[in-house]
Amino acid sequence: MDPVRQVFSVDLLERYAAKGRGVITCMAAGNDVIMLGTSKGWVIRHDFGVGDSYDFDLSVGRPGEQSIHRVFVDPGGSHCIATVVGSGGADTYYTHAKWSKPRVLSKLKGLLVDAVAWNKQQITEASTREVILGTDNGQLHEIAVDEKDKKEKYIKFLFELTELPEAFMGLQMETASIANGTRYYVMAVTPTRLYSFTGIGSLDSVFASYVDRAVHFMELPGEIPNSELHFFIKQRRAVHFAWLSGAGIYHGGLNFGAQHSSPNGDENFVENKALLDYSKFCEGDEAVKPSSLAVSEFHFLLLIRNRVKVVNRISEQIIEELQFDQTAESASKGIIGLCSDASAGLFYAYDQNSIFQVSVNDEGRDMWKIHLDLKEYAAALANCRDPLQRDQVYLVQAEAAFSSKDFLRAASFYAKINYVLSFEEITLKFISIGEQDALRTFLLRKLDNLAKDDKCQITMISMWATELYLDKV
Repeated sequence: MDPVRQVFSVDLLERYAAKGRGVITCMAAGNDVIMLGTSKGWVIRHDFGVGDSYDFDLSVGRPGEQSIHRVFVDPGGSHCIATVVGSGGADTYYTHAKWSKPRVLSKLKGLLVDAVAWNKQQITEASTREVILGTDNGQLHEIAVDEKDKKEKYIKFLFELTELPEAFMGLQMETASIANGTRYYVMAVTPTRLYSFTGIGSLDSVFASYVDRAVHFMELPGEIPNSELHFFIKQRRAVHFAWLSGAGIYHGGLNFGAQHSSPNGDENFVENKALLDYSKFCEGDEAVKPSSLAVSEFHFLLLIRNRVKVVNRISEQIIEELQFDQTAESASKGIIGLCSDASAGLFYAYDQNSIFQVSVNDEGRDMWKIHLDLKEYAAALANCRDPLQRDQVYLVQAEAAFSSKDFLRAASFYAKINYVLSFEEITLKFISIGEQDALRTFLLRKLDNLAKDDKCQITMISMWATELYLDKV
């Protein structure tokens, strides 16, 4: 990697973001809006797009100390869901950016909401459309709220884990319009499993269909109390996922256009699955499990022992450790959480008081070299940005073929090189070992690659190739 310019840079965004309302317990971001939950039951909305903020107290009228357990905001920054917990149990609230105060979702009283999936394709500023909530007792519920109604349109029970009741810790949803309706794709994670649901119709009918068919899931050894699920969004579509599991980071590509049939009959939309083992991040003899995760196009941001490390998804190597300008008070506890803003293409880290913005600086610039080092030549070429980089890929392939005495194959790759080796250097390689056939192949392939206005070189190479043919005859 470029030692001068880091791939990820950190800026202090807000030093005292909790505004004296306790310490930060959770955070979510969307469209330059950041929602914070605090240890004293407050939710604070920072809109960095317009430069204002306001807060509301969810502990009002509740006995004893209250704390915000989770806060969620949609990708557009308009809709917020927050759960407050205390000695009197849990309550979940919804609020809109235009509302002066939140509304309690009374049908969810007592349930701890740990995960939310927004309908990213259909949500608007005025309406949430379908939202899925995952709870600590292994249930999924659907809600919808219109801003003008000042209350939820409905709350429906969708699904419950019965075989292994665990908390739903992460949820993601994608939709696709097809000829006969809407197809839903839902992923959900617990501390030990990743579940996938898919079907056509309404969310209600999709989940009802699992009464008669097995739920597709992936179970990995070990468990992790802070299991997380993230999608990376590119051009408004999720293109890959990552699950922070007990065994490692389970990740892969997402192809919602492909409907491959899996062994249990479910349609599988996950491709190129891999598991990044935590032993890669050993400190001493101990493999350390991250406490939080964020996902960019080519990297994972991992919160490991209150420090943020950047791991390349392809090479599985740590490339950077991010540095944060923390106060002395917060530095002792370090960074406590990560979140991402897919709409703005930004990432955030936070400690007990401050928010830090993590920006991406051309993270794909060295991907050609990473693929090349792994001998993934097609991917390396796809990530090259200039002829010199492409030459390097062809050179490695040519030299590998030459070393294994596959001289004709080497000749074909050498013929594609224009800058890093001269024509004379390449021809001497074959002449010095008496490989006339390979030399002739190189000349002919070189002719194929020359532009029509390179008349002198075309003439010279043609004459030489003709001589070689005549010599062979």
